[in-house]
Amino acid sequence: MFNMKKIFSFIILGIVLIGLLGCIEYREEIWLENDYSGTMMFEISLPSHTSIDDEEISELSIVSLCDSIEGVTVTASTTYMADEITWIQIHAEFDNILLLNNISNEWFGHIYLDIDENGDQIYRRFITMSDTISVNDNKFGQILKYAVFGQYSWIYTIHFPDKLYESNAPLMRMDTLTNTAIWEYNLASLINDQKVMTSRYRYRKGLKGYLKNLFKR
Repeated sequence: MFNMKKIFSFIILGIVLIGLLGCIEYREEIWLENDYSGTMMFEISLPSHTSIDDEEISELSIVSLCDSIEGVTVTASTTYMADEITWIQIHAEFDNILLLNNISNEWFGHIYLDIDENGDQIYRRFITMSDTISVNDNKFGQILKYAVFGQYSWIYTIHFPDKLYESNAPLMRMDTLTNTAIWEYNLASLINDQKVMTSRYRYRKGLKGYLKNLFKR
C-alpha cells in the first residue's frame, strides 16, 4: 500500500525545490558559413536564489573557456537580469564549427560534419547533460539533478549557409526559405537521454567545388 503522506511530502519537496532553484534554461543560435566558420550567440539562465561559484559557471569562466581555444574568439559578453532571472550571454566567432568540440562545455555537445555520396553536407550533433550530473559534484551539477522537476527548455538554432534539404528538427521549426532549423528539448530529457540533431544541406565551396559536385551528380 502506498504511503500517501510520504508521496505528498515528495511532491511538496519538488515544488519547493523548483521555487528555490528558479529557471535553468539555455538558448543558442549559430550562423554557419560554407567554409565551416561562423558566429554564435548563446545564453544560459541561472537560479536567482542559489549561489554558484564563479569558477563553476559565470560570465568570466565561460569567456575564459571559449577564448582558451585557438580559432574561437569571444566578441561580446554580458550578464543581465530578466524577470528576476540572471542570464549570461556570450557572442563568439569561430574559424571552424568543429572547434566547439574542444570547449569543455556539455551544452555544446559534439559536432560531426560529413559529405554524402551526392556531395551534400551532413550535420550531426550529439547533446547530453548526464555527464554534468554524474561527473561533476559542484553546485551547478547538483542543481541540474533537481531540474527534472521543471519544464526547462534548451533551444538550439542553426542557420545553414545553403539550401536546407532535410532535418530531424520538428517540421514546424524547420524553415527551408531561410535554411534554419530549431531544436527544443526539455532539460529533463537531456539529463536522461542523449539527443541527436541531424540536417542535410547543399554544400558548395566556391566555383571549383560547385563544378566538381555538378559533374559528380
